[in-house]
Amino acid sequence: MSLVQGEGVIKLRLMALCVFGTIPAAGFANEIFAVTPSGSAEMLFSGKAAEVAGKISGRCMDLRWTVVSSNETTVVCDSPLSTGQSIMGQLLLGNSYSTPPKRFFRFTISENAGISRVQAAGWMETQMAFGQIQRVDFSGADFQNSIMGFMGAAGGKFPVGTTFPNHVVMGVDVEATQQGRYAAMRITGVRPDSAAMRAGIVVGDVVTRVAGRRFKNDDEYLAATEKAASSATYPVELTRNGATITLTLDREFRPAYVEEVLAQEEHLKTPSTGTPSSSVADELAKLLKLKEQGVLTQEEFDSQKVKLLTQ
Repeated sequence: MSLVQGEGVIKLRLMALCVFGTIPAAGFANEIFAVTPSGSAEMLFSGKAAEVAGKISGRCMDLRWTVVSSNETTVVCDSPLSTGQSIMGQLLLGNSYSTPPKRFFRFTISENAGISRVQAAGWMETQMAFGQIQRVDFSGADFQNSIMGFMGAAGGKFPVGTTFPNHVVMGVDVEATQQGRYAAMRITGVRPDSAAMRAGIVVGDVVTRVAGRRFKNDDEYLAATEKAASSATYPVELTRNGATITLTLDREFRPAYVEEVLAQEEHLKTPSTGTPSSSVADELAKLLKLKEQGVLTQEEFDSQKVKLLTQ
């Protein structure tokens, strides 16, 4: 179970048994985690539309959903409901004469030069006694957070300019561990000038509570970081050398997303030779060496690579 990835931010995952935006699920946050520039639930993928449609379809099948239809522009999946969810959905949408409700997700794909943009929508529907369809669209933080996690698990990246205004980030790298019924986070790295470093968190600490909350999974951790965002500071409980201590962290938010999605290599070749020019290739080799030496981060390398290949 991965609670924190990369810049100390949780890696969201889809809870397939929740009726997104309709029947709240315990542990889900009330605020949207990642706010895209368009405001929509969308992510970018490196690859042609047909390839991305395959990734989305594959992710649906991984979750044992049914792929209703799939082509280069649209993928629709039917996500089964549990017995309890089906009963609740029927109470919400229909009556004793209506068919059991069904839940669908649609992914709309558009491609430009090897980069595909995917927008997601979801709804639940039932057929009434005389054939008419009763339908409700999913919306809100439960749906957006979860479906963004779904697309991320399929290989999607946030669009540049995506902001994270509703959940705090500590500025740590961690590995997940377990403490009885609850999850915990063993600190493997602390970023310079982060809230964690200023508060005194060190490598080897094991975080057990955030803003007073324990957590069993990614979703409960997300809810804790939302609670922490409600005040200028928040407590973090951890164990260190067998002792339990509580530190106070400043509220900080993850900066806006700046990493560009790179097109597949075949789209980056120059028209004249079919491959990057020798000067560009030389510069790329230099950048790669600097990255391997630790002078450049992966993000800096990717940014410089994009600039070179789009000149």
